[in-house]
Amino acid sequence: MLKKKLKGFSVIELVMAAAIFSIFSISITLAVLQGSTAIQSGIRAELARQWAMEGIEAARAVRAQSFDKLQNTPGSGMQFNDGKWEFSGMQDEKDGYVRIISVQSAQRNADGNIVDHDGTDDADLKRITATVTRDTFSLDFSTYLSRREVVLIAP
Repeated sequence: MLKKKLKGFSVIELVMAAAIFSIFSISITLAVLQGSTAIQSGIRAELARQWAMEGIEAARAVRAQSFDKLQNTPGSGMQFNDGKWEFSGMQDEKDGYVRIISVQSAQRNADGNIVDHDGTDDADLKRITATVTRDTFSLDFSTYLSRREVVLIAP
């Protein structure tokens, strides 16, 4: 009678297969989690950008009402009342984000160029900065608004 050897997996082969499967599974899980975290960070950054731009546009709307309403302030919030924007409070808070709008007189040097410091205040030009923060994330947008409206005429 012929004896037939049964072939199967040895214990070492089973342990090796389990280890390879575990490494593969953990790698896939980490890749998915990192992708999800990156997407969430991108969404948070986009929300902050949109809210900062809303603050800049709100300040532009205040300027359209009257340039003299753009008073220098290190920080203010924005509020929409009776169909118009106005400065209100020290800051705005929404969904864990904090927005601060600052208004400063712009400065010019002797050549008439806009400078950050060591210049002369220009009474007809304001620098508007919208800062949005959440936890350790911070985003700033700045623009200049003039007393005189600039009109571009296409040729």
